[in-house]
Amino acid sequence: MNAVRGVTFEKDAMGVNRFIRVDMKQHAEALRPFMQTLGIIPSLEGWEDGLTSEDFLMSAKRMLRKKFDDRN
Repeated sequence: MNAVRGVTFEKDAMGVNRFIRVDMKQHAEALRPFMQTLGIIPSLEGWEDGLTSEDFLMSAKRMLRKKFDDRN
């Protein structure tokens, strides 16, 4: 199987490849027509600026740490 940078396969509970995780910073433009034909998301403006899972995790940790520090 050929590996594509920014695309990873995820397995289900049975260990079978079932899901695909796509880095939208790398592949948003290529996926835009596909997503529009599905009618899932009518406008994909700003997808290129979305957070990666790592960015989201860091941001969430900072927010929770700030709330914890403010409370104590």
